[in-house]
Amino acid sequence: MSVPPRPSFNRPHFSWPSKPYHGRSSLPGTSAGGFASRSPAAALRNQNVKKWPNVNEIVVVKIDKVLDYGVFCSLLEYENATGFVHISQVESSWIKNIRNYVSEGQMRAALVQKIDKEKLQIDLSLTKVSERQQRLRIEEYKQLDRNKKLIEQMAKSLNKTKEDGWNAVALPLISTYGNLPQAFEAIAMDGEHAAENVEKEWIPILVDVVKKNVRPAEKEVKGTLTIACTAPNGVDLVKTALLDSAKNVSNAKISYSYLGGGKYLVKVVSFDFKLAEKGLSNVQEKLQKYIGQNGTIAFARQEAS
Repeated sequence: MSVPPRPSFNRPHFSWPSKPYHGRSSLPGTSAGGFASRSPAAALRNQNVKKWPNVNEIVVVKIDKVLDYGVFCSLLEYENATGFVHISQVESSWIKNIRNYVSEGQMRAALVQKIDKEKLQIDLSLTKVSERQQRLRIEEYKQLDRNKKLIEQMAKSLNKTKEDGWNAVALPLISTYGNLPQAFEAIAMDGEHAAENVEKEWIPILVDVVKKNVRPAEKEVKGTLTIACTAPNGVDLVKTALLDSAKNVSNAKISYSYLGGGKYLVKVVSFDFKLAEKGLSNVQEKLQKYIGQNGTIAFARQEAS
């Protein structure tokens, strides 16, 4: 079966900052020097910007058309940019019906494999993006989209444009925190103190909107507790120690799961790593207080998944 040639697509251009904290480049077709024509990183440096996504970059796409030999899709972070996924890059195993794996309107994360600037074509792969990368990259895109809408909301409240909001709020925060999600989490926890580099006029509305709409991501520390108690009432003593150690820990939640053989999985969850670590230390101190010379306590930290 002969494969028809791929249609060319319009030269892409960048609309409004889509991935600022990774220095996403602007594309042809934007106004020179304007808010829509540059990535935040480039705006901060006031340098010329790239015209294309990078090879090996993971981009977010929307499936536009599914054909027997492949998939055409839009690169959501680059206005009017389209890419092509050959059927061999849709799924690593043999495909009998491509529509069992992709559907029109679906959002996916894809790896940029090749860029032909003369033909204005971008070759993409779905198989080279793991499930974890898919999940994280799409969530990252959605989170940034939510953050942009919050900035638009702030700008509207002050009778400003979204470009004003981006320059007054987003760029200063990105320069400090590296990305908007981390900046908004910090503001949600620490208020005005975390927004000191933002233009003063914007700080009250920024703090108000963020605290109402942003819930800081939970941080977790966990590990395995091995408890040996030789006291006659050792079982009750360990039980009491565990229950008491999980109480009255400010801004943190502590939970235990019995693994058998005197081992317990302990998890401490908080919106701040320092608070989670403090909660974990509190657990070990209280357990030591209860068990004392009647046994031993050992803790082995587990890496966060």
